[in-house]
Amino acid sequence: MSDTDEKGLFNELKRRNVFRVAIAFIVVAWLLLQVVDILLPMLALPEWVGRFILLLLVVGFPISLLFAWAFELTPEGIKREKDVDRSQPKATAAGQKLNVLIIGGLVMAVGYFMWEREVRDDAVDAVASEAPEQEQQQPAAVDPGPKQRSIAVLPFVNMSSDQEQEWFSDGLTEEILNALARTPDLLVAARTSSFKYKGSEEDIPSIAMALGVAHILEGSVRSGRDRLRVTAQLIRASDGFHLWSETYDRNPEDVIAIQEDIAIEIATALETAMDPEALAQMVSSGTSSVPAYNAYLEGLAIDSSTLSTGDTYSFLRARDAYKRAIELDPEFSFAHWELAQFWEVQLRTTNIVAGIVELPRDEMLEEFEDAIDNAIRFERDPVNRKRFSVLRAIQNQQISEALRLNTEYLRQRPNDQAAQNHQLELLADLGLIEDLRAAIEEFERRDGYGLVVNNNSITSSMLTGDKQFARRFTRDVLQRMPDRPFLQYQAHRTLLYSGDIDGAAALIPAIEASDLPETTRTIIHLRQACAEGDIARARRIFEDFNAKFTSDADFSMRWISHEIMGLTEEATEMLRPLDESGDLERLYDFVSYHYFDPRPFPNLMELIRAQGVEPREPLEMPYRCKTK
Repeated sequence: MSDTDEKGLFNELKRRNVFRVAIAFIVVAWLLLQVVDILLPMLALPEWVGRFILLLLVVGFPISLLFAWAFELTPEGIKREKDVDRSQPKATAAGQKLNVLIIGGLVMAVGYFMWEREVRDDAVDAVASEAPEQEQQQPAAVDPGPKQRSIAVLPFVNMSSDQEQEWFSDGLTEEILNALARTPDLLVAARTSSFKYKGSEEDIPSIAMALGVAHILEGSVRSGRDRLRVTAQLIRASDGFHLWSETYDRNPEDVIAIQEDIAIEIATALETAMDPEALAQMVSSGTSSVPAYNAYLEGLAIDSSTLSTGDTYSFLRARDAYKRAIELDPEFSFAHWELAQFWEVQLRTTNIVAGIVELPRDEMLEEFEDAIDNAIRFERDPVNRKRFSVLRAIQNQQISEALRLNTEYLRQRPNDQAAQNHQLELLADLGLIEDLRAAIEEFERRDGYGLVVNNNSITSSMLTGDKQFARRFTRDVLQRMPDRPFLQYQAHRTLLYSGDIDGAAALIPAIEASDLPETTRTIIHLRQACAEGDIARARRIFEDFNAKFTSDADFSMRWISHEIMGLTEEATEMLRPLDESGDLERLYDFVSYHYFDPRPFPNLMELIRAQGVEPREPLEMPYRCKTK
């Protein structure tokens, strides 16, 4: 094209007001978008309305330019270009109107910009000046609202005709939840909280509000011999908008890839700070064997359901599932890890009551050490290895080292609820009471209603020594998780400790109807009788208890009964042989009881001081019987 032709085209575009129309359209479009941005939240309109208007403006821009080229605005109305008298300068009438529109629009734009700046600055100043006063007036009552990078994973619905496949959908849900929880800047509601809504008819906004999250992940699983269909959708709770959804219709051999893909897609959709490579490594399942992975999922599903049913013998089926996973993939670190946790719980349980495994303690210890050492050996992620090492240090009574490792781990994996639980336990064992309370409040502040609600969290609230705090916290936990028998057992003594005798009594029928051991259920009645001042009834329960439960497995519960009855000296003499014989592993478990006094046991005191701390003072037992 020659210079003459280019100049001619430019003049024709100018004559036909194409440039003026373009400028006017841009100015008006910008003003319209500002109005939409203000009105959307005021009218509670969904965000797609704004996006739709933006799309219309983008499409309308070239259309407006074509219209300006082909048509003319005349005093007689809009006419086609070919019908306009060319002897008249086209820009005269239409151009003047467009000039007025452009100038007016620019004036409004400048005015809006100045207003927005003034309002924003005033708002910032107001917040800065009022914030300290507000914090002093209501430090704990301020609700920050759901965090934008927060999510609850609801149990995936089993759509298979075979209900025996329920474990598969639950296990897959569990593993997706675990993978997301490893993402540091993503807040994930606790498993115990989200699984409560399995089969629930509640709507998404209500569930999200109850769990304190901004997003919900839900889905379904249909598993067959030859095909596996997994549907997942990420929903923004505020407006029900689907941020992401996907249906995976694949071979069952692709289940590992599906789980990892879902976790990565969700983390990406919520704009976490993780780079894609690091995120992919973090959500990795840890095995390439699908049969091993399926066995692992079965174990996770059994563990999860057991927390609801209270049938502790189901843990044996979970243990067997993890063992099958290891047989299929001997280097599957997470299967070794879950198996190690099973044995750690058994070792700890047998220090208090009879366990569910009929093995000598030294054989159980050997099983634990083998499992935890393999978990550490085969795990490639150094952060996960640190987590595994915490459990190893706890079992070795290296409590200070365990706390150091666990604290470092939580900086990188702040959503790990089991690690939160261990943090409370370790701080309590070391007598770091101020740090203990700060940790409870931090977990509660961070996770909101997704707080890990477990036995240690309730017990730890009591160890703070603040009865009002313990009562408030325990009631809150019970409200969130009302159907956990052992949780109720721990809550019963915490409520008695805080002086809520009637509240504790209200828990007894549910505890009695549970599958908790008879020793545990009997101790409940002993505590309640002493708290109510019924010494005669308490003495009858105590005598019957110690006459009936005489095995070594019931030793710790007999010690507890003596403490409740106020027979502290007798209780101390019961434990003295453990200290003298050097059985400190078993004796150390008593440190978790708020009323336990370690000072009469020199070898235990040496172990505690070796951690670099002084033992805490035993707390009072307000519900103790006054029998002396």
